[in-house]
Amino acid sequence: MKVPVYYSIKSLFQRKISTAMTIASFALVVIVLLALLAMVQGVNATLISSGAKDRLFAINRNTTTENQSLISARDIPVLSMYPEIKIGKNGLPIISKEMVRTSYAEYGKEKKIQVNFRGVDLPKALRVHYNVQLVKGRFFDPSSTEEVIVGQNIYNAMGLHVGDRFIANGYRWRIVGVFTDNGSPFESEIWTSVNNMILGFDIHDYSSVWMVATNPKQMSRLIDKINNNPNIFVSAISEKSYFAQGAVAAEGFQALTWFIAIVLSIGAIFSAINTMYASLADREGEIGVLRAIGYQYRAVQWATLLETVIMALLGWVVASVLVFFLQGITFRTPLTGLGYVSFKVTVTPLLLVTGFVFSLVMGIVGGWLPSRHAAKIPIVEALNG
Repeated sequence: MKVPVYYSIKSLFQRKISTAMTIASFALVVIVLLALLAMVQGVNATLISSGAKDRLFAINRNTTTENQSLISARDIPVLSMYPEIKIGKNGLPIISKEMVRTSYAEYGKEKKIQVNFRGVDLPKALRVHYNVQLVKGRFFDPSSTEEVIVGQNIYNAMGLHVGDRFIANGYRWRIVGVFTDNGSPFESEIWTSVNNMILGFDIHDYSSVWMVATNPKQMSRLIDKINNNPNIFVSAISEKSYFAQGAVAAEGFQALTWFIAIVLSIGAIFSAINTMYASLADREGEIGVLRAIGYQYRAVQWATLLETVIMALLGWVVASVLVFFLQGITFRTPLTGLGYVSFKVTVTPLLLVTGFVFSLVMGIVGGWLPSRHAAKIPIVEALNG
């Protein structure tokens, strides 16, 4: 014979304060878990899904990132001669020679933000980075010595407007436009002309050469040809693979998230154990009556376990509601080679299911010992209690 569910629910309200505190401790653990995993989800959504299947780039063979790379001028013409590179309407290979440097942008009253600057030949860059769309202002004038366009994410982070100025590397720059790029890390960069990179950063060598393959199926062949060419000192990698390397850092953060959640859950579990033992001590007589009128010890055990599970799941409900207030919030984190990249907190149904399962496990673990204790109290002793 099963103990009615309403008995377990009613028992929770016998010690309202301790029950509320236990629910809050469960909710705290789950909100931390969901919030951190939502950040990891945002990183993965940006890095893994935004790269183009037919785009690749080459950098110096001794480096792994653009902002550390210098490509020899004699290697660049060789890169444009591969037949696997797509030919544009003008009859020329679709390639873009680019300069990349990381610097602090200083703005407002003693505010600064670290960001990647990218120097490009704009018409060629737009043919390669074909998802770039101007959303505010205009593109920079290549003949201007101060104009830049900024990615949507860095624009939002700086809180400036089109026409505002900032200082980077001791040079004064003016924002003339804002662009997007399908949510990629490029939206966390500042773009200007190659001449301005030479003036502002005193660099004269290109960092990378970006290319578009004729079709994605030829990407691997093209990369192998470039990497195995002994006459050039560069290595090639697809855009998707490059962005995915940044996601490796997110995997480490995800492991740390689970470690933190498990450590916090230990406290929540002990809180649940204390609450349940205190509750059982107050109603030993009730348990004795249940056993005396025919309820088996298993029924009493599961009814007691259900109380802890209910508290854990109520904590999950509270955490799930709160985490939705974080949806879409932007955060920035440094990633190797990509500089400081902006991501959005992303809450998904799978994330909520993960929180539900984690809460369920905490409830079962936290309620197991008290439920066994309740089931094993002798009937006579329980009635006397």
